[in-house]
Amino acid sequence: MTCQKIDYAATGSRSRVLKARMKPLLALLIMASSAIAAAKSEDITLRDAKRGKDIECRVHFPDAGEKLPLIVFSHGFGADKTAFAPISQHVAEHGFVIVHPSHGDGFGRSGKKEGAAGFGALRSGGGLAGLLNDPAKIEGRVGDVVAVMDALEELYTKVPALRGRIDTTRIGVGGHSYGAYTSMLIGGVTADVGDVKARSFADARVRCILPISGQGTGQQGLTESSWANLKLPMMTMTGSRDQGAGGQGPDWKKEPYKFSPLGDKYLVFIEGATHVSFGGLGGRTSATTDVVKATTLAFWDAYLKGDEKAKASLKSVDVLKPFGAAATIESK
Repeated sequence: MTCQKIDYAATGSRSRVLKARMKPLLALLIMASSAIAAAKSEDITLRDAKRGKDIECRVHFPDAGEKLPLIVFSHGFGADKTAFAPISQHVAEHGFVIVHPSHGDGFGRSGKKEGAAGFGALRSGGGLAGLLNDPAKIEGRVGDVVAVMDALEELYTKVPALRGRIDTTRIGVGGHSYGAYTSMLIGGVTADVGDVKARSFADARVRCILPISGQGTGQQGLTESSWANLKLPMMTMTGSRDQGAGGQGPDWKKEPYKFSPLGDKYLVFIEGATHVSFGGLGGRTSATTDVVKATTLAFWDAYLKGDEKAKASLKSVDVLKPFGAAATIESK
């Protein structure tokens, strides 16, 4: 296992100093990275005939490029397809297609009444655990991700510019918070759901997973053995101010990495990162979101494109060098 901390002190106005220091370094990072193409975003609705359900989605994709890997990103409780747009736009520019489905528990711009009711429970402090543990909601979320992977022909119809450009053998799933849980389940992490112990939702099409601010044991049916058979590469991420639904601290958020077996597992830890700062809330970017952009892109490059330089940058933590913020990467 390796762990290295990059800690650059900032004086005066921290945000202004960080931005000034990062500009030339980011330019070098971009020039050294894979070719960049302008990225577009389109909102579409996919039909899941099996469940009789329409799924609103936002699709981020580059103007150019062939054999593009596909990433399905699952938002957190109460969010929707618009979440993590700055991160996905950045990744798309580097040759990926990212589809964000809006789940039924969302109360964002495309959210449903169900999500709005959930928001009330969240604000009042009661009933949130029940909402997160509801088997129907868990199955619905996983079903949405599966439906997106099943609907590529419809995706080509709705976004003709993508026809023939997606490599269906290279699929990854990421997510934030409740979406992190969703991504872990579909990647092979087991959980006690309803009356079923150690239930698996694994989908063999998925090659790697990236849960951001995921859950530890004792919530949503997760136990110490839940990650025991996780053979896929996984990058998980948390921060010093990141808390769980029950007020758990970052040590709890580190448990998916702690309890997962050896082999292509990574933990990114960002000083000062809160539960909502990873994805650029409201389209805003920050030192935290810039670290998220760099590390997630390196992970997708490494495990969906087979880029050995990207993998080496994660293991050596060179990917963090351009940033004037405290961050660590552990790997095993």
